[in-house]
Amino acid sequence: GGREANLAEYCRNSTVDVLAIAFIYSIDKGQPLLNLAYHCEARFPGTNLLHCPKVAQDIKYCQSQGKIVQISIGGASGSYAIPDAASGLAFADKIWDMFLGGSAQNRPFNDAILDGVDLDLEAGQNDGYVAFIQNLRGKFASVGGGRKYYISGAPQCPYPDHAMKAALASSWFDMVWIQFYNNYCGVQSFGTSNFNFDTWNNWASTVSLNKDVRILLGVPGGPRAAGSGVIDANRLNTILAAIQSYSHFGGVMMWDAGVAHASGLAVSASAFLKGRRAIVSPDSSTSTGMVLLEDE
Repeated sequence: GGREANLAEYCRNSTVDVLAIAFIYSIDKGQPLLNLAYHCEARFPGTNLLHCPKVAQDIKYCQSQGKIVQISIGGASGSYAIPDAASGLAFADKIWDMFLGGSAQNRPFNDAILDGVDLDLEAGQNDGYVAFIQNLRGKFASVGGGRKYYISGAPQCPYPDHAMKAALASSWFDMVWIQFYNNYCGVQSFGTSNFNFDTWNNWASTVSLNKDVRILLGVPGGPRAAGSGVIDANRLNTILAAIQSYSHFGGVMMWDAGVAHASGLAVSASAFLKGRRAIVSPDSSTSTGMVLLEDE
């Protein structure tokens, strides 16, 4: 995408509700490895682990403005597969200690505590993420103190999603933003039977453990953000008007933050959603509205 502003810049107004920082792209001997492009390049001495105090300040600022800030695991390239439950349990401990409510010697964002995890699993054998989510959910429940943590997923639109099939069938997600781009079922197919928001709404009603899960329409933020599925504001608003009556509709996700702001699509979609917030938010605790993924 285009060169992005710092994280805090996307939190200075009411356009966005959730930001996911992308990506933890690899697991090396059980250790999560981050790539934040030019946003952060310093490392803890003797490790490949990024140390990002400026991003940490931005996270705290965004949270002070009422935003949810997550860490996203996965992406289109990387080696983040978790094939078995034991590895999933261990990796959840690491993520909890390094990014969430636990403690570790090396925390990439220092004492900033992120609001949860986003899973953008696009390749590999990922059955171990069921145990990963279960372990994190247990930690979330044991904390108390009023802090709410979230787990989201970003499957691609073909159903069932190959890389996230196990987790989507067996795990509790708060929200799922479907990638309706780079596939035959994307927003470019709206108006035909290939566009399958209804299939995902049915998943939410019949398969999802969380029967109140929110489903968001994932779209490219503008030109260059995807190979297919790039649409303009008018077309997006037409699609939103058509799908907002689905029982699990929860808003819009855009990839990525830099492109979505440069194109103006984030602002226009947010304005459209705010005009219909009563429909978007049957349950204010799980509603999202507008999500941006922050990447290079």
